[in-house]
Amino acid sequence: MATKRTSASSGGFNPDELLAFLRQDELDYPAAAQKFGAAALPFLKELVGSSDENLAMKAAYLVGYIEGDAADQILEEAAATGSVPIRVAAAFGAQKRGSAAAEAILKKSLEDSSPSVVKFALQSAKASKLGATLKSKIDKISKSFLDDDIKGVAGDMIKKMK
Repeated sequence: MATKRTSASSGGFNPDELLAFLRQDELDYPAAAQKFGAAALPFLKELVGSSDENLAMKAAYLVGYIEGDAADQILEEAAATGSVPIRVAAAFGAQKRGSAAAEAILKKSLEDSSPSVVKFALQSAKASKLGATLKSKIDKISKSFLDDDIKGVAGDMIKKMK
């Protein structure tokens, strides 16, 4: 058996404890973000890129609740390269970022072909008050996206911006 990894004495986090948290069914992401913090980001980045999609998705959601440039970069990368659930988590996490990071994530998410990703990206753009900044992308979705519901949401956002 592998030796127990712990860095609590050094002010870090316990990877085994983080894995146990992520394997639960119902998660309190804000509390976990506060508990594990930025020290967990390198480990979470590994998990986001792992082949265990459920664990990767939960790790991506948790990254969204942790502040900092490293978290911004993980979400931006996840928005471009992850599976659909991971890209959804990145789009959702954008609403918790600063405006520059949120904009970078949402630019990718609003160009996604998955209706789920675009739906969360539109919600995050609205929550982040970045609709005007991303207006051209939202307008394009309102006119040419394949999913009519998503087109309608984007169209409503455009109408409210005028």
